[in-house]
Amino acid sequence: MNTYITLNTIKSPAALDIRDNDQDARLLSLLEGVSREIDGHCRRHFYVLRATRLFDGDGSATLRPPDLVSIDPDGLATDDDRDGIFETTWDESDYLLRPANADPTGGHDASRPYWRIDAVGNRRFTGGSSAVRVTGEWGFWRRLRRTSATVSSAVDDHRAEIVVGTLADVQVGHTLLIGDEQVYVRGINARTLSVMRGVNGTAPTDHDPGDAISIFEYPAPVAEATLLRSVRLWRRSANPSDPMRGLNPDVKHLLSPYRKLTI
Repeated sequence: MNTYITLNTIKSPAALDIRDNDQDARLLSLLEGVSREIDGHCRRHFYVLRATRLFDGDGSATLRPPDLVSIDPDGLATDDDRDGIFETTWDESDYLLRPANADPTGGHDASRPYWRIDAVGNRRFTGGSSAVRVTGEWGFWRRLRRTSATVSSAVDDHRAEIVVGTLADVQVGHTLLIGDEQVYVRGINARTLSVMRGVNGTAPTDHDPGDAISIFEYPAPVAEATLLRSVRLWRRSANPSDPMRGLNPDVKHLLSPYRKLTI
């Protein structure tokens, strides 16, 4: 669950110039839908998903997964006798992530995902259906902005509200990282965040006062494309005669460097 821009961004004077909160729920739903539309157009997603995925091996030294940010320690395993049990766990020295300079956790605009795993030495990816298991983080990159906001009071693992010492720049629509948990901000009242817990494959956990809060960031062209598409859809609701068909050229141009080619 995420959106690539915040509620404040689309309501700003430079966009829709909405001054009240009457349509906040509808606007946020629009932003979420447009973000998924952009994922579909680009054939990839820009949020960070924690997941375990299974792949068919072909007995070679190369595996080509979808956009990969990182593999957990002991996160790569193979089912060598094809009995459904992944009995062989690979050491980190047994494989290399490629391209070597992708740097998806580098936190800079040149960061890109890994899209190939090369076995080292005599290692091979076991041939067979779903014979390779990879656990880690998936997506285009993992870019975080540390804020001055911190957890103000203890939060258990099922509470849907988090009180912070200061809002800093936390806004509705942000996906936050607190510890290892991602939370999605759906509302703010004073210093209380109304959130969805444990989103994008992470697990809800307890948090203590003083725990740091970081905000996930996405490529600027992707955010701008989300804004342009969302503004146009919102305005079209008041003007159904607008002959809009799919993404407009400006949005496609912004997304063109990020769109995966099909082979």
